[in-house]
Amino acid sequence: MNLYAENILEHHRHPRCKSPIADRTIEHSENNPACGDAITLELKIEKGEITAAGWNGSGCALSQAGISMLLEKISGMSVKDAGQLSPKDMRSLLGVPLTTRRLQCAFLPLLALHNALRKSKGEPPETWPELLEQDQE
Repeated sequence: MNLYAENILEHHRHPRCKSPIADRTIEHSENNPACGDAITLELKIEKGEITAAGWNGSGCALSQAGISMLLEKISGMSVKDAGQLSPKDMRSLLGVPLTTRRLQCAFLPLLALHNALRKSKGEPPETWPELLEQDQE
């Protein structure tokens, strides 16, 4: 368990992909109204593939490390596959038990990704209740 906690701390201290994408295709911001965590996600999408990803934000170690880990995972992934990532995938990526109070911190990166991809297709955003419901499946 400590290895996973250290992994989160490592990503929080030394975040990956925390830089703007000059030629981004889409930019999308999300926040966690419960605690104030915020993420702005930038993606470059070419031929159905995420070719570059960057972010900026502030908040707790869980949300900030989570976006760092998630962007490492989706770099080079198809838009279709990235859009199908679930709360279960996010739990697996983080590798630590999540209390109910920490779910929005942990899933903020996933909500930002889903809604950036939806925005790129002109679809309506996913809501917190919809995302949290997926965690029950």
